[in-house]
This record gives sequence, C-alpha cells and structure tokens, in this order.
Amino acid sequence: MRKVWAMRKNEEAVSPVIATILMVAITVVLAAVLYVLVLSLINVDQKIGAIVFEKGSTSTNWTLRVVTISGTTQASLSDVVILVLNPDMSIALSSRPISDLTPGTYYNGVRYIEAVAADTLNAGDYFTLDRALFGIGTTVSLFDSSGTTTYAEKTL
Repeated sequence: MRKVWAMRKNEEAVSPVIATILMVAITVVLAAVLYVLVLSLINVDQKIGAIVFEKGSTSTNWTLRVVTISGTTQASLSDVVILVLNPDMSIALSSRPISDLTPGTYYNGVRYIEAVAADTLNAGDYFTLDRALFGIGTTVSLFDSSGTTTYAEKTL
C-alpha cells in the first residue's frame, strides 16, 4: 500500500505573491479591529442618549414628565423635536422643535411646561395633552432635529 503523502511531488504551499497579499490583508483587518476597540475606550462627547418619560393623567389632561436624560450633552430645546400621532397614525402635531412651543401655552392640544426655565430640556419638565383631543393609543415621540435619533416614545 502506498502512502498518500509520498505521492505528492510539489512541496510548495502557496506562491510568495499570494502569501504577501494574505499577510497584508490580515494586517489591515487587525488594524481596523484595534482602531474600533481603542475608539470605543476613548470618552467621546456623547449626544443625548435617551429621555425617559413618566406618564400620568388627570380628568382633563395626559401628562408626560421627563424623569431622566442620559448622555453628556444637554438637550437643547431647538434640537429636540416633538411629534404626536393619533391612534390611526395621522399626525396630530407635526414634527416641531420644542423651542417653538411657548411654555404654558397649548399648541394643537399640546402644552410644554418648563420646571426649570432654561434653553434645554431637563428632568422635571413635562408635556400635557388635552384628553378631549388625544385618546388612548396616541403616541408622543421626541427625536433630534435631523430625524435620525429617537430619544423617547410613549403611547398613551
């Protein structure tokens, strides 16, 4: 019986050109992985992460109070946009910066109240929605002005 390994006459594994290309590709991949790991360890200034609401109600209003805001950047009222959708997904309040809502005044049935007078959204600030206009199933969303990041969403 002949040994299989003895039949092979060509002892080269891969050509030097292929070996060089493989080594360069592996080096590039390892460099990219290390770059991502190091970048994640560096404390980059984070934008607003998430806004947590607490829902309440009275006989006339729904109340959405800001409990916490995560991230290192403050939520500027001109950069946080509010959108209110009816249960049938029709728009009750179009995408509008909170800075456009005069504190304490109703706008399309939505009122923004600043607990701390400032140009930023803070814990303790809240929204009231008129119960005569907004029923169960209404969705309130807060997102950034570019529309790419949703900070909070709550369904009544």
